[in-house]
Amino acid sequence: MKESINQSSQIVSKIPNWMIWVQCTAFMVLYAVWILPEIVGFRNTALAVGAVFGAYSMYQYRERFLHKSAIPIWLIVALFIWATFHLVLIGENFSLQYIEYFRIWRYAAIGSVMAIGLGLSLINANPKESPRYWLAIYIGLCSPIIIYLIKYSLSNYGELLGINVPPSLRVYDLSQPFYVPKTDYVAFCLPTLSISLGLLLNLNHVSGRWHSKNYLNLAANISVIIATLFLFIAQNIKNGIAYAAMLFVFFGCLFFFRKGSVLSWKKLLAALIIFLVLITAIVFNIQKNDSWRTLFADIKVAVQLEKYPHWRDAGKYGYPLNEYGTTVSITNYERAAWATVGIKLSLDNPMGYGLVEDSFAKMAKIQWPDVGKNLSHSHSGWLDVILAIGYPGFLLIILSLLIAIKNALYIQQPWVNLAFWPLLTNLLLWCTTEVSATVTFAALIFWICLGGSLSQNKASKEFLHAI
Repeated sequence: MKESINQSSQIVSKIPNWMIWVQCTAFMVLYAVWILPEIVGFRNTALAVGAVFGAYSMYQYRERFLHKSAIPIWLIVALFIWATFHLVLIGENFSLQYIEYFRIWRYAAIGSVMAIGLGLSLINANPKESPRYWLAIYIGLCSPIIIYLIKYSLSNYGELLGINVPPSLRVYDLSQPFYVPKTDYVAFCLPTLSISLGLLLNLNHVSGRWHSKNYLNLAANISVIIATLFLFIAQNIKNGIAYAAMLFVFFGCLFFFRKGSVLSWKKLLAALIIFLVLITAIVFNIQKNDSWRTLFADIKVAVQLEKYPHWRDAGKYGYPLNEYGTTVSITNYERAAWATVGIKLSLDNPMGYGLVEDSFAKMAKIQWPDVGKNLSHSHSGWLDVILAIGYPGFLLIILSLLIAIKNALYIQQPWVNLAFWPLLTNLLLWCTTEVSATVTFAALIFWICLGGSLSQNKASKEFLHAI
């Protein structure tokens, strides 16, 4: 262990500090504006700059791609090849798929170059500079939450303070020019929450007296967790609360049962505080959503597709009653019904339709011509990926993600938190979240490539020390 750490401290970076700072700045800008509409120029500029410098980093560390740890990156390369092959020979709607190919897939490819280069630069940088780079990256990760809190405050209190709040700085509940979908908040804020949990785990290794830096880290990470849960409550995002609860359970298992944990009253108090915050968030969410109480009853109705065809077009059929004699919860019923339909369609067409964003609706329309215009996604990101590029494409993504998670367990601090926790979070949130779209799909590929590149310099093979 000591030998490997000493080796990492002797790293001489092939990338100058100023260039790494450019890459970090590009990431900060990109992550801050990635989900914000009407400012595509900032996003594209950050992507372009990050990709240009990322390509240089890839060239400088090109020998790393011959290592076994680079398998996740090569699987993503294979994914792009498969998407091209699918476009030319398999897809069922070439014209639409061609347009999407040069939008979503090009966007994801540029992001992957940026992510790989950034990861290689960070993991091979001078360890003395790493804390500064990490702080910049973490600020970038927190920026969507900070921007939301600013917009929320201005939307609710701006007029009371005499501030003329422009439309771009308001929070909206319905789709309009500056509206940010709930799914985007989950995809971009939940990884930050998970990273904060990972950083709190690091405090569990601190023995003896705490210093001011430890208390500052504790306060900062708990604040980020509280802010993220507040966002999920304010926007009434059930998926966000549900997956946050799963991450908290995983955190609790590592916190209390991990070998080498040094427990003290301060650490136990910190754990108690964050669990109380989670419980409070869950209580608020349940109070705002009666649908939790009828979840299973609604699912029983939803899976009977032919008996209850209401899922096809609610405007035409309305909504059925559940076993309690009450109208089903719209979200429960539609999500479960559409997932059932999506599974059936994927089995009928295992090679996929070809569209990342709209395969579900197109395929459903072929089999059930009376489906309405509101049908779009299956509300399962992984299922939508299967419907888009088939089971072969899905296997390339899921294998790269799982291998990247495994490799992330051996990454040196502090970069393990930037790889392991976001990858685990994406594995979860893509199960039942409507995230198969341009921005969120590109973000998934970005995280896999970033995690895969960060594992190109294994400083330690101690699993428990790493996470």
